This record gives sequence, C-alpha cells and structure tokens, in this order.
Amino acid sequence: MTRALPDKLPAPPAWWVLLLLPLLHFASVKLTFSLAMSPENEVVVWLPNAVLLAALLHWRGQRGVAMAALTFASDVYANLPVFPVQQAVLLSLCNLGEVTLAWLVMRRLAASPELERIQDFGRFLLAGPLIGALSASLLAGLVLCTLDGVRPPYATLVLLWWFGDGLGLLIYTPLLLSLLRPAERTAVDWPRGAAMMVVTLAAATFIFTQGDGGDLRPHVAMTPQLLLIPLLYIAARCSLRCTALAIALISLGSAWSVTTGHHPFGDASSHETILRTQEYILTLSTIGMGLAILLGEQRALACELEDKVRERTRELEASNRLLAELSTTDSLTGIANRRRFDEALAREWARAQRNGEPLSLGLLDVDYFKAYNDHYGHQAGDECLRRVAQLMSEHVRRAGDLVARYGGEEFAFITSGTDAAALAHAVCAALQAEARPHRRSPLGVLTASMGVATRVPDKHDTPDTLFRLADQALYEAKHKGRNRVEQAAPPSA
Repeated sequence: MTRALPDKLPAPPAWWVLLLLPLLHFASVKLTFSLAMSPENEVVVWLPNAVLLAALLHWRGQRGVAMAALTFASDVYANLPVFPVQQAVLLSLCNLGEVTLAWLVMRRLAASPELERIQDFGRFLLAGPLIGALSASLLAGLVLCTLDGVRPPYATLVLLWWFGDGLGLLIYTPLLLSLLRPAERTAVDWPRGAAMMVVTLAAATFIFTQGDGGDLRPHVAMTPQLLLIPLLYIAARCSLRCTALAIALISLGSAWSVTTGHHPFGDASSHETILRTQEYILTLSTIGMGLAILLGEQRALACELEDKVRERTRELEASNRLLAELSTTDSLTGIANRRRFDEALAREWARAQRNGEPLSLGLLDVDYFKAYNDHYGHQAGDECLRRVAQLMSEHVRRAGDLVARYGGEEFAFITSGTDAAALAHAVCAALQAEARPHRRSPLGVLTASMGVATRVPDKHDTPDTLFRLADQALYEAKHKGRNRVEQAAPPSA
C-alpha cells in the first residue's frame, strides 16, 4: 500500500506555473545540448527530467497529469530536430516513465520531498538516479538501437543514458527544490561561505578553460578534484541552496570543458573522458550535497533543541512565579499571607523612612469568631473569613496598599498616608451592614474590631514599632466592647 508523503500539502500550482513549466523544461534541453553534449552526441548530464520531478515533489503530485503532459510535449518538440518523429515520441515516453517511476518510488518510501534529511536524500538517490534512470535507460537503449548510424552496442547505450539521466536528476532536482522553497535559515558563516563560493567558481573556471599546450598549465598542478575541498567548506558554511548551485555550476563547467576539447581529467578517448567526468560529478554531488544536508539537519535539530529549551525555560519561569505567588498567598482567602505581609511591611517602612512619609497599619480581628465557628461549622467559618478578606480588598485598593491574612481570624492592611482610620471604619461598617447572623455574639450579627496606627518612621524606629502600636489599638477596641475602630495615639501624646 502506498503511504502518503508526511509533509503538509501546499496549494496546487497556479496556471502561470503550468505555463512556465514547459518553458523551463525546453530551456533545460537547450542548456544540455549547448553545454553537456559531445561532438559524438554523447550527453554528460541530462537536465530536463529534473524539472518535472522537482515540480511533482514540490507540489506533491497535484495537477501531475497536466504537468506531465506539458513537459512531454516540450520533450517531443525538443527531440524532433535530433530524432525521427517515432523515436522522438518513444524517447520522450522513456523520460516521462523515468520521472513517474522515481516519483512513485519516493512516495512508496515515504520520503520527504524537501530533501532536508540525510535519509530522504538517500531515498531520492535510490528512486531517481538509480531505479528511475536505470529503468528508463533499458528501454531507451532499445529505441536508440533502431536508429540508423548508431554504432555503440546496447550495453554502452544503456550506460550512457543511465549515467547522463541519473546525474542530471542528482545535480538539478535538489537545486530546483531549494529554489522553490522559502529562504532557509542563515547558515553558520554566510559571508565567508559566499566568498569561498566565488573563489571556488573562479578556480573552476581556471581549471576547466586551460588548453593542452598553454604555458601556465604545466607549472600549475590543479585538477578538478581540488574543487572538492572548497565545496565542502561551502556545504559546511552555506545553505543547501548555495551548495546545490555551486555543484550544478561546477558540474556543467566540467561537462562543457570535456565536450569542447579541453582535458581537465587528462588525456584519454572521448568516451573515457566523459566517463571520468560523470564519475567526478557523481562524487562531487553525493559528497557535497550529502554533507550540506547532514549539517543542515544537525543545525535544524540544534535550533529545535534551543526552541525547546527556551520553551521549557519559559514554563519553568512561569512555574517559579506561580510557586513564589503560592508561597506568599493565603490558600483560603486568596490574599497575601503573613510571610508576604512581613516582607511588604519591611519594604514600605524603608520607603517611608527614606522619603519621610507617614505609613499606616491596620489590624482586624473578627469578633467572637471561635464561637461563630463552633456554632455554624468550619465551612461557614471559612466562608466568613473569605468574605472579610474580600471586603478589605474592596476598600484598601490603592497602588502600594496590601491586605493580608495575619493568622486565624486576624487580618492586616498596610497603606500610605493618614486615612487608615477611615478605611478601617468603612470595612467594619460594611461587614456589620451585611447583617450576617451570629447567635453567639451579643450584637447578633458578625462584626469585627480594628486597631490602626500611623507613624512617620525615624532612624530609631523599626517596623515592629508600628505593629505594636496597631496591636495595642486593636486590644483597646476589643476591650471597649468590640465592633469598633481604635487609633493609636501619636508618639507625642
């Protein structure tokens, strides 16, 4: 059973893509004839088949029949000046079958058409240059044997077709796919990699354009194999797109060199020179693109790992913030707990002392809460404490103010300024106005007592000074009958 490609389907090719496809295919045919065909009509690399294969891979086969028909028509039209009509059609069918078979094998192997993983590149080598090109060459060899004036034996024709088509798929398909994709992430060292690419192409031009009897060549021992070294640097420092482009240019340069009478691979017969060139292109392509894909995959994994680390760091920071908040929050009422209250009192005291401003502290105690809790139950007692905390938060709410549960039925608030007594009266009045029943209280409803203290800190005072004053005022309020607010006398009293 054929497995679907794992990648998300892109939008189908637009109409202008269908028009451009045969034009690109025909241009690739002409490029091959001009740069990679020897005077004996032997093709070093055959590029056009890669156009259809790259289109099928990129668009995941969508509108594949239309694309196949258009490239087939372009192939037949390009072959007519070289072959009779019947052979031109048959050879074009061989090319179409080669691409179709390669596409189906890649689907069967569930290979990603992006060729961004080394295993997908290996599956592409198996499906295209090996299975697809070899199968087509077996049929194309039979067709070529029917032509008048064809002298090479069937095995030679098969090898020539196989190597030429296989190398064309190898060097041209990854390049077209990389050009169809969005720009890749910046590689490790793009400026130096680009400079090395320019140097490599300049060296390739020097190597591939030297004549046999020039004065310079005997003194300069430069062979095409030396280009592998800078190509590996490009593969390591640049993107797959740049690597594929460099390989394609070097490969076409070597093909042009041997088909125009140059001998960069040494003196040999025309057929042997073409074989050496094809071996060179095969080595250059597999090593260069294999390394670029492998390093690109490693960089992608590293970026993915960094993204995961950042995400986990954000989650950890959020967890730490939540933990810190929970550690300073009273679990029953949701307001600050005693720990946070102590920290806030020390901080606000230091600020008030530094600025010479008054700081106020209020302490609240629910009247007869133990009796309330025993009579109505713990659940009602908890609800009572939550309501007191809510009332205090509704009244003490300016920036910098803090409401906290100090312990049990005791609450506290910190505020700047001198209106703490007014806030305390408002809280006590609001609680009494709710008229929450309390049968164990002489007042019949739930009430609270509060003590407040205000002080401008001096260098001899501490936060405990303010707390003791407020606590003493709370004691006075409870001693005088509860449900009241008492304010500590100023230090001068």
